[in-house]
Amino acid sequence: MVMAVVSRLLIGLTAALATWVIGVKPAQWAWRLPRLAEPFHGFLAHVLNPWAVWDGVWFVKIAADGYAGNDGTVAFFPLYPLMVRWVGIVFDNNLVVAGIVVSLACYFAAVYFLYRLVAARYGGRVAYRTCLYISIFPTAFFWQAVYSESMFLMLSAACILWSTEGRWKLAGLAGLAAALTRSAGFLLIVPMAICYYEQRDWKLRRTDAAAASLLMIPEGLMVWMAYLSLSFGKPLLFAQVQDQWRRYLAVPTYALWEGFEAAFQGARQLISGQTSRLYWPASHPGAVVPLAVANLTNLTALIIAGLAVCYGLRRLPLALSAYALVTIGYPLLFPATSTPLLSMPRFVLAAFPVFMSMALFTDRRPRAHLVICTLSIALCVVLTAKFAIFSWVA
Repeated sequence: MVMAVVSRLLIGLTAALATWVIGVKPAQWAWRLPRLAEPFHGFLAHVLNPWAVWDGVWFVKIAADGYAGNDGTVAFFPLYPLMVRWVGIVFDNNLVVAGIVVSLACYFAAVYFLYRLVAARYGGRVAYRTCLYISIFPTAFFWQAVYSESMFLMLSAACILWSTEGRWKLAGLAGLAAALTRSAGFLLIVPMAICYYEQRDWKLRRTDAAAASLLMIPEGLMVWMAYLSLSFGKPLLFAQVQDQWRRYLAVPTYALWEGFEAAFQGARQLISGQTSRLYWPASHPGAVVPLAVANLTNLTALIIAGLAVCYGLRRLPLALSAYALVTIGYPLLFPATSTPLLSMPRFVLAAFPVFMSMALFTDRRPRAHLVICTLSIALCVVLTAKFAIFSWVA
């Protein structure tokens, strides 16, 4: 837990220094709700304001005003902004502080559940390294931002931990809550079902009343769909509004191909050193270089996750390998136009078995451990600073 606290303090210090030394880049999204998303001035502006940008503005807006059917708010599932709204009462309705508090509390709980899950099977050292890697990953700053990442990690780790322990009601409740936190939450039914039937020697005739707990996960999604149907007459509205981010439905292989091509063309763009000729479509000339960097970063995150999953297939339990596969594969169903692998460096965070695989790989490889830590910390500092000054990361 000391490692978790230290990593949060260092990331917070990096963000504050970045806004003080570099300054804050004007960002259109940061102006959507300036009264609530940027409530501080002076010293506190450097410390707290950077954590409620980009998607954080959406969560603050939902916590303050609820959902509307004519904007993109319904793309964000309700449990996290609801918690921010409730906790905000304690902080005089300062939703930025409330969001940071909720995210940090969920992160520390997630580290606890994750440590227990890994230590029970592989021992304390592998468990510690798993928590370390997930805390210093280049996009680990999201754990304290006004984003739902920490809450989703906490609930998914708890769901799988309790599934391995045969505590099905608790696992079902955690899965239900995860399905109300992010659309990917319903994927937890895969590892939960595998754990359930593994403990019954894969014999269907041994199915008992505890299997009803598995149904709690899709029930969470149905609760959200019921709300959308009653409020706006469209139960699938959360998927329909994804076109605001230029996402579309596709088969994963197509998204992979597009991701590789976008990254390749992005590399050509950067090597060419010019913006007069576009190798990949961009909205305007100023977005050419950032788009190229984003596509390269997205593909790199996917490759790292893919290699870790492949290694984990030989070392991890079936439930965890399956969860990593479906969690990483799910975003590939919804690529975006200019950035096919949009937000992949952030989505990888949810696939915590990836970090278990990394910890197992470095268990007897101290040099590999040192390399991973060095690169992760260096990139985390760079991306944290980039995020803090209102520059898109993931």
